[in-house]
Amino acid sequence: MRTILMAYRGSEYDKRVLRWLCRYVKHTRANLRLVHVLVVGYTHEVDTPEPPGVREAEQMLLEAEHIAQSEGVVIAADIVQAREVGPGLVSEAEEVEADLLVLTDQRRLLPEENPLGVGVVAYVMRHAPCPVWLCYEPLS
Repeated sequence: MRTILMAYRGSEYDKRVLRWLCRYVKHTRANLRLVHVLVVGYTHEVDTPEPPGVREAEQMLLEAEHIAQSEGVVIAADIVQAREVGPGLVSEAEEVEADLLVLTDQRRLLPEENPLGVGVVAYVMRHAPCPVWLCYEPLS
């Protein structure tokens, strides 16, 4: 496995999964890349230089880089601007030729009610060009 791509939103659960992935890539010698998909509304061009939310996304990815450094791993982190998260993730996975795409989600339904999840999860599971690891946040 050469490249692992993690969809990163900066939640506490994302941070836990990131720490675990850092330990995993140290053993597999894979490259770990993070991507945050910044949804750009229709009031802006999708490739606008400074869309709303870009500063917050940059700060969040900087924090993720510090987490990885504390685990002894150097990562690459990118912001992808897209109209929707799912297609943005799939496009980035294709572009970096990811061998694995990791994403987190909150469990809204029991897995047997909707095994592919809803929305972004369902889209990514159907269209990803590589295997997908879906990490559900534990129910509280």
